[in-house]
Amino acid sequence: MGTEYFFHPVENFFIQSNANQIIHFLVIDEHPFRDLNKNKRLDPYEDSRLKVSLRVDDLMSQMTLQEKVGLMFHPPTQINGEFWSLIYGLSLGRNPSTERLIFYKNINHFNFYGQPTIHKLANRLNELQKLAEQTRLGIPITFSSDPIHEVKGFGGIAASPLRGLSKWPSQLGFAAANDPNIINSFGVVASKEYRAIGLHTALHPMLDLATEPRWARNFGTFGSSAVTSKELTVAYMNGFQKSTINENSVLTMVKHFPGGGPQKEGLDPHLKSGEEQVYPGNNFDYHLDPFIHAINNNLKVIMPYYGIPMGQTSENVAMAYNKEILTDLLRNKLKYEGVVCTDWGIISDRNWGVEALSIEDRYFKSIEAGIDQYGGESEIAYILKLVKDKRITPNRINQSARRLLRNKFELGLFDNPYVDLSRISELVNTSEHENLGLEAQKRSIILLKNDSYEEKPVLPLNNQGEQIYMDGFDSENFIDFNLTEDIEEADIILVKLNIVFNGTQIPGTEKFSDLLLSTVFPDQNLNFDSETLKKIESYSKKAKLITVVNLNRPAILDKINQYSNALIGTFGVNEKAVKAVLTGNHNPKGILPFEIPSSMSEVENQLEDMPDDTLNPTFKKGFGLSYR
Repeated sequence: MGTEYFFHPVENFFIQSNANQIIHFLVIDEHPFRDLNKNKRLDPYEDSRLKVSLRVDDLMSQMTLQEKVGLMFHPPTQINGEFWSLIYGLSLGRNPSTERLIFYKNINHFNFYGQPTIHKLANRLNELQKLAEQTRLGIPITFSSDPIHEVKGFGGIAASPLRGLSKWPSQLGFAAANDPNIINSFGVVASKEYRAIGLHTALHPMLDLATEPRWARNFGTFGSSAVTSKELTVAYMNGFQKSTINENSVLTMVKHFPGGGPQKEGLDPHLKSGEEQVYPGNNFDYHLDPFIHAINNNLKVIMPYYGIPMGQTSENVAMAYNKEILTDLLRNKLKYEGVVCTDWGIISDRNWGVEALSIEDRYFKSIEAGIDQYGGESEIAYILKLVKDKRITPNRINQSARRLLRNKFELGLFDNPYVDLSRISELVNTSEHENLGLEAQKRSIILLKNDSYEEKPVLPLNNQGEQIYMDGFDSENFIDFNLTEDIEEADIILVKLNIVFNGTQIPGTEKFSDLLLSTVFPDQNLNFDSETLKKIESYSKKAKLITVVNLNRPAILDKINQYSNALIGTFGVNEKAVKAVLTGNHNPKGILPFEIPSSMSEVENQLEDMPDDTLNPTFKKGFGLSYR
């Protein structure tokens, strides 16, 4: 077959590695191939020259049932976990160590939680890949992540900005920028940074539609428009995945099929209290539409949500257990051929509509429904028993295993899963990436109001001696402004308001993990509290008032709009971007990705599945001013 060689990973094929071990290679026609199963010959699945289908067939022929079932699990791996990521991990149930899952359960998909440095993250992922290489067949690990490129402090559940990466607006901010070229640039940059630190799958974008203003996860959508969502989704996917899936691609796991936006009363189905998705406007197909375009754009992985699509199928069970949703609709009608991965913890928790079933029966029902992989789970024994008891056929397991292996091969992981630690600084958060991210942040900012004051528009600021009093901003970012700490001396008052968060969602259970998790989700009240409104009113009586409000969740702005001389809406941006708009160094062009309702009574009277249907919105969808 060829001459047998041993290569040192640092000096040869694996460019960066801290291990001293020698890794076994075969060299054929001067090309090194990894001997993953250590049999001293080149197997078809190890041969990068062959078609993916042939490599999958060969590997499948060598795999045991347990190794195939191991592919079907996608638990978390914590690296420098912060409090909330640890709490979220706890809500999924305690998992054994990552090392034990790799060696003893043959699991080789993990999603990363935590806040390490990017170098520490990449080094740890390399270490785990080395561990996976020592397993019987050397199947590499696919690592995934939720959004990690947002500005810190402006996300929500399942968004954890990572230090050291370029910074971009929230997904809703991309909708406000309303430019496919910007979001494609983000995909190109973010995928390069993902691959540079060892990540292969993006657990995003969300294709859910922001038709219910009270829903806490509106920040992760492309707004209320199905047309906008499908256009931006294609640009997003193309940036991440490229025209052909290869070693430079990052798979996009779009979510949450078939559209998780129409949550009853805006409650979220991470919690029992929000288990119902409702369609009072009979608008199911509107929410499905963006997913159809993603499926037709080479979609490889899709995630259904936790919720129950009330009244849409013959039984009211959650999406992951619903055969009419996953097989009849997704597979048969929409012809989807990729992987279906559950949202996290649907077996051990959040099993809405099937709580009475045993764990074994939950696995059975979800596999029968069409699930290929289980996010957040790691207990392989139940599926092995289902096959042993002949409730699930080996062929059904093979179907899922083939889909999962195909993605690994196409991503180039069998040929080199490692990253070069020495090149991270030149590939991640470069000045070009930083500038592109800042420009996207600026493009996402919306000018909602700009009244005249003494016959001149309030914005842009002319910086000609007017004294500015700031509330909520970091003065270090405005050192060239004429700032005062005495409000009585102020000519201008500049105030920043964060996302509306009056209280927390009722969890619906008394479990400790749910009680903690519920504190991440705001209640349905979109009004700013009375203390904030009184403060804004008092400011308006003292000087020109400029209000900057974070609209990553819709808010009732009626009174704030009345009190403010100028009003700006943002979607997870840093103060440098806001400053560029305030000073006129950037002419605002952003538009609202959803309407801004005028009162909670109107919010309560709108229909959860219908876009922008309050009667008298303060600002309509698509509204946005410019300076010229």
